[in-house]
Amino acid sequence: MLCDRCKIREAKVLYTEIINGAKTEQHLCEECAADYTSFQMEKPLFNSELTLNSLLSTLLGAYQGGTQSKPEVKKSGLVCDNCKTTFEEFLQRGRFGCAQCYKSFYSEIENILRSIHGAQAHTGKRPKGFVSSGEKIFKNLSEEERLTLELQQAIEKEEFEEAARLRDLIRSLKKEESKNA
Repeated sequence: MLCDRCKIREAKVLYTEIINGAKTEQHLCEECAADYTSFQMEKPLFNSELTLNSLLSTLLGAYQGGTQSKPEVKKSGLVCDNCKTTFEEFLQRGRFGCAQCYKSFYSEIENILRSIHGAQAHTGKRPKGFVSSGEKIFKNLSEEERLTLELQQAIEKEEFEEAARLRDLIRSLKKEESKNA
């Protein structure tokens, strides 16, 4: 497949951009990808081995040196107390020196992840059939207990009409229980 931009060289990079929910994909050659995208590739990929470390290093380096609206990664001189790896070395290599590096560089990594993903914690999909422990407890409650919890939530959200409806349901359940007993 030829590059979507220059239409001369073979496309080796699939560049996907999502802006305000609109997804666009382009198939680019390495030269056009280096020119067009926000990644600043120091050398074409075909001259080097493509590894996760090199990709991470390129991404983090782009956030370090880029001039577009990207967060500034400070040349803070952070150093891991355990292995003596500097933050700059981490950016160049794309990997930590030891497990302690995660703690040493936490604040910088947190800022980068938040800027890339919009959050620092992954909240993805659940596997089919997954039920959290809270949901299990909620399912094992009696109808009256469930309605009482829903009533409390409605009151907290200041949904007073819903709260009144739930209160009436609870009262009618209690009356039925007292008649059946």
